[in-house]
Amino acid sequence: MSKDSLSAQVTQIRIQWRQSDDRRDAGLPTEIPEVTRVNDLQYGNDSQYNLLDVYLPKQHGAKIPVIVNIHGGGWVYGTKETYQFYGLGLAKDGFAVINANYRLGPEVTYPSALDDINDVFHWLAAHADDYDLDTDHVFIVGDSAGGQMGEQILAIYTDPTYRRYFNYELPQLKIRAAALNCGAYFIGDPGMITDGPAAYFPEEVVRDHQTDLQVENFLTPELPPIFLMTANNDFLRNNAWQLAGFLRAKQIFHEIHMYGDDQNPRGHVFHIDQRDELAKQCNEDELNFFRRYLK
Repeated sequence: MSKDSLSAQVTQIRIQWRQSDDRRDAGLPTEIPEVTRVNDLQYGNDSQYNLLDVYLPKQHGAKIPVIVNIHGGGWVYGTKETYQFYGLGLAKDGFAVINANYRLGPEVTYPSALDDINDVFHWLAAHADDYDLDTDHVFIVGDSAGGQMGEQILAIYTDPTYRRYFNYELPQLKIRAAALNCGAYFIGDPGMITDGPAAYFPEEVVRDHQTDLQVENFLTPELPPIFLMTANNDFLRNNAWQLAGFLRAKQIFHEIHMYGDDQNPRGHVFHIDQRDELAKQCNEDELNFFRRYLK
């Protein structure tokens, strides 16, 4: 597919997915009484994309455990504003939330978004004291493309051999657990990168990064506990089960949860919907999983 065709496809994705997200979130409040929000803090060099929000529960102890949200959108779509309602919902239940933008394709290509995610964690380590954030209790949530990047950043931080491919420094914090939701795993496999995402993973980039795109080869038992989530009508459902089997074979601790059934189906990243009772249950299940690792 030509660059012009890919660019046109990305434009359509951004229009259509934004319309769908706006319909889902119409009328939701951007401020809630239980949470204080700090908006548009710059964490990197790009003044447009390298911005994050911090959501702080008003009732908390001296230090607040913190969740870093890595949003989805096929590496070509998504903003922290789209995920603000989800982030506020998590913060209401006692966790601080870092909700960040990152650069998107086709404006950038792999691994630029991952570079930004790494910068978010370093920003957190450097600025935690400003917001009473507990860097000894950091958690990750990521969905779809964000689930893949959550998996990948964990592999980078826990495997020194893999980290050499990216030349990242370890941030001074402790990631205790992660929830990877409806993720796009095994992206190095044939056929996984097609259509819009190919704007972020063009052929020449895939060719040059054949080894480091095989993320699963670098997963080790040093990973923190993983909550894998999918749904019965998630188009990436098989990826979650494939990853669960892979983690089991490598003796990496994880749980896998599938939500929805034939009578009450749920689709891709349904958990973002703040009006969906099953989404609320899913999110509470993930927070309870995180609470198991609060020391």
